[in-house]
Amino acid sequence: MSKKRFKIGEFAAEHGLTLGKHCCYGEYKGYRVHVRYRAMGNPACLITVVTDTKGRDKQLEKFLEKNKKELKLTNYGVVGIGLMVAPQLYANIFRQIGEILDKIIRFLKKEGYPGAEICPYCGTPLGEHPVDMWESDIPFQAHAACYERAYAAVREKEKREAELPDKKLLGSCGALLGALAGCVAFILMFIWWNFAAIAAAVGVLLGGWLYGKFGGKNTPFKVFASAALPLVLTYGVFLLCLVLQANTDLGAAANAFEKIAANLAAGGQYLTMFILNAVFIAVFALVGTAYNLFSYLRSRKKISAQMRREGE
Repeated sequence: MSKKRFKIGEFAAEHGLTLGKHCCYGEYKGYRVHVRYRAMGNPACLITVVTDTKGRDKQLEKFLEKNKKELKLTNYGVVGIGLMVAPQLYANIFRQIGEILDKIIRFLKKEGYPGAEICPYCGTPLGEHPVDMWESDIPFQAHAACYERAYAAVREKEKREAELPDKKLLGSCGALLGALAGCVAFILMFIWWNFAAIAAAVGVLLGGWLYGKFGGKNTPFKVFASAALPLVLTYGVFLLCLVLQANTDLGAAANAFEKIAANLAAGGQYLTMFILNAVFIAVFALVGTAYNLFSYLRSRKKISAQMRREGE
């Protein structure tokens, strides 16, 4: 490909792709592709190539892992209808996207992965009356019967997941363990640097992850429990660290709390670090909670709701 600089509209026009909102899609060198780019997205760039991967997903994963650095990938995945890659790009975005697509498609053709002429669900030719459909915002064509089977299977899976019990108590135990791990991190960082507020985010994120691992569902209660437990315990450990620190040198103070009050009144670095820790514990806890909230909101988007025929 030439060193021409592209914007998304120019890239779509160059390759005969349909332009959508922050994306373009269509047939690219014999394969159906979808390219999404949003500078502030997560990920910023996501490229999908549709093909039948059944039985050879490991081969594709091995290729992507081997070429991860050259393709500038931060993440990748192989699913039933093809592969998705998330490259980290900073300059000449769409020129590089074209180069990434070219390399991936050369491999697919070399290894005999079928292109746009097949149904990615069953791997057989589409025939005369394919269905234009969307799955997870990815447009492609499939057999009508394959679409119906895939849609029914997704609905059944979602139904089973919805019927699973929500183990809030066990989930809360997981959130508590995450919060305690954050507290341990806080103590160690406080000993080393006197600033340890980032440990609040560790407690929230780990608590949210363990909440799910212990059987809790991704619900508003999970977001609340994973935020409240680490926040309360982190402030408690912060106070404990101040007390233990004060006890090492009481001086004329009658007790640790009087020593802490005297140090705060004296101002200087002690007051600065106290304020920084007190404020940023809440800030970092909020950052972790925002991530858990985003995860919850994203989980509400059912896959079946993102499957549709063109025109429905």
